[in-house]
Formats: sequence, C-alpha cells, structure tokens
Amino acid sequence: MKQVSFEIAVIGAGMFGSAAAKYLSQHQIKVALIGPDEPVNKQEASSQRSFGAYYDQARITRRLGWDEVWSATDSKSLNRFRAIEAESGISFFHECGSLVLMAKTILSRTESILKHCQDSLIPVERMASKQINSYWPFLRVPQLSGGVEGLYEQRMAGYLNPRKLVAAQLALFERAGGALIRGNVVKVEKEGASDLWKLYTVQNQDRDIIYTKRVLIAGGAYINHNGILPRGYKLDLCAFTEPNLLFEIEQEEREPLMKMPTLITVDPEDVGNNNLSIYLLPPIRYPDGKWYVRIGPGMQPIVKQLDKLEEMRQWCIYQQITDEQRDFLMQMKQKFIPGIQAKSIREACCIIEKTPSHYPYIGQIDEDSSLNVVTGGNGHGARGSDEIGRLAANAALGNAWDFPIEKSRFTPILTTAETPIRMESKPPFGLC
Repeated sequence: MKQVSFEIAVIGAGMFGSAAAKYLSQHQIKVALIGPDEPVNKQEASSQRSFGAYYDQARITRRLGWDEVWSATDSKSLNRFRAIEAESGISFFHECGSLVLMAKTILSRTESILKHCQDSLIPVERMASKQINSYWPFLRVPQLSGGVEGLYEQRMAGYLNPRKLVAAQLALFERAGGALIRGNVVKVEKEGASDLWKLYTVQNQDRDIIYTKRVLIAGGAYINHNGILPRGYKLDLCAFTEPNLLFEIEQEEREPLMKMPTLITVDPEDVGNNNLSIYLLPPIRYPDGKWYVRIGPGMQPIVKQLDKLEEMRQWCIYQQITDEQRDFLMQMKQKFIPGIQAKSIREACCIIEKTPSHYPYIGQIDEDSSLNVVTGGNGHGARGSDEIGRLAANAALGNAWDFPIEKSRFTPILTTAETPIRMESKPPFGLC
C-alpha cells in the first residue's frame, strides 16, 4: 500500500470536479483529481460505485437563465468555452441557437428573464407562434396555457458535448502538472495526529491511501451514497432519474433538422404527465456513428426519486427507462415533431441531483475549512460547470468570493434525515 501527499485532492472527475481541479492546478500547488473513467460498457461495470453525469454527447447551453444565479454561472462559463477549446485543442461547443417556449400565463417570469438579458447584453428575440412556425416548419408549437411565445437566443447558445468538455478540462489540468488518478474513493477520514485527510482509494484491484491537506468533494448525485463524505455527514440533496429517448434520424430527414436550435418548453400547469415541459435537441452524432434527436422531460411525475446507491447504480448500468417514461416521451415526440420518422429508438438514462435551494452547494460543510464540497447541478450544471468549478476552487483555497451573487446562496445544507425528503416537483420547473 503506497502513500502519496498532495496539497489538495478533488474527489470526482466529472464536470464540476475537472473544472475545479483545472483552476486549482493554476496555483502552483500539488493537486490530485480522483475519479473513475467512463466504462466502455456500462453493463460490465458491475463494481463501479458512481457514474458521471457527463457520460453523454449533449447538454443544452445558453446564457438566458431562469434567474440571476444560473444566468451568471452559465454566462461566465459560456464566455470561456472558446478559449478552453483553443487552449486544450478539444472542440465541445456547438453553436446552433436556443429556443425557449414560454406559456403566456407566466408573463411576469418572461419579462423578468428578458429584463435580465437586456441588462446583461444578451441578445434575445421574442417570437410569436406564427414566426416560430415560419422559421422551423417541422416543429409543432404546443398549446400551452394562455398561448405561447418564444425566446430565441441565436448566438452563443446551443449545446456542448460533456464528454469532450471534461476531456478538455482534464487536458489543461494535467498540462499544468496536476495528477489524475483513475479510481474510486471509498472512504474519507481525518487523521488526528497529522491533521491530514486520508483518502482510501481503489484502482482496479489495488488499494491505496492518499494523504492531503485539503479535500474538495465533487461527487454529484452519488455524494451521499458511496463513502466519499466523512462519516456522519449527509447533504440535503435528492437524486432523480432522468429518462431520455434517442430517435435515430437518417440523412434525408436530418438535413432540415440540422438548422434546429435546442428547444425548451416551460408549461406551468400542474397536470401530471399531461404537462408539456420538455427539452429537445437537434440531430447529434453519438459514439455508435448514428445521428439521434433527443427528447427528455421537465419534472413530470415520470421523473422518479432515487434514495439508495444500488438503485442509482442499476439505473445507470442497464440504461432502461420505465414503460411510463417511454410512453410519455413517445407522446412528446408526436406532439413536437410528428412528421419526423425514426429509423430506431434508443433509451438513455442519467441522474440529476436537486437541492432545496435550487442552486449548487459550494463551500465548507462545517467549521473545518480544509473540507469543501461542490455539487447540486439541479439539471442546469453542465453549461455553468466551468464557473462553478472556479468558485469551488477558490472556496477550497480560502480565497475571497468574487462572484456577483452572494456566497450565502450556495451554502451547503446538511441533513440528519434517514430518507431524503421528497422535494417539490410541481410546475413551473424552471429552465433545464
């Protein structure tokens, strides 16, 4: 059993962890980033204790946000994407535009979003249903409460490839001298005599102990479940299934859809699975070489809460959604793009974590400033991950808070509840 020492170790090599590690490595200190690589075949990853939210080809990105917090993290991250691509040599951002369909019954929310965009110099075009139909004739505008209007962000919006984003962050981290350790942390504890943190890791069949002065835990939805928080600590955070259907589109039908923006609908009606809040992405090429249009839900009842580690593992390993989830997503495909024929249909599963504040947790969880966390993407985290990682890195180092939103909005909340409290999931759900 070998022992290695670092100034700080980041646990979790996903979107938050890789970004935080990159920024930490710029401070000329010894930094370790620990996390498993994506398994080649998820069904063969029987011993893997966590699965990254970045194991996919697309996450919607834009600067228009549901509120000032997400708009700020998203904008700051997105404005650095091209520089990250250039520095790393890895392309991950696809600028195809973003269209948000808002129900007119929540006009005050629409006006608030547009006012913030105006103040932040984010160009957004307000579109009526007829204009939307003329731009994208293959798209059927849904019948939302009170009518529909679109918010179209043509530039600096679209989708990112989360796998490639993480690869770019890791490349910059390692180039700056950071140590990437591919393995699982199975236990975290403080050693009293040395005042160092001991991280028990497993790499293949090898077991190691890593000693570090500081720890930043970026464990995503699994943070409460797989031993990466010190004993006795539990964050107030809930994990949910995120079911998707991927519709394979052949070339002749793909051409008009290639000009399609990413699509979000915000339906405020509390009507269960009749709620029309969804997201829809244009054709994207997946690792199997095929092109898929992807559809996912807002926060309807089909999105189930996951309370146990094994539930989370099984959901990610087998990539099988429920009949109810499949039926709902098939109905949404017929409602929004009824004329598009799919050659085949694939199921896809990931997990999102939600906090009661609806914002990420960033900072220490008790009086010990050497232990920090960053988690809680709330379904928004991918596009804001670079800025969230930067804030987490600064917090872990004890640097001054340099963000336009007060730090208290991101304070981690602990819980003693054995079973997580079921979080409110009534619409409107916000922009995913």
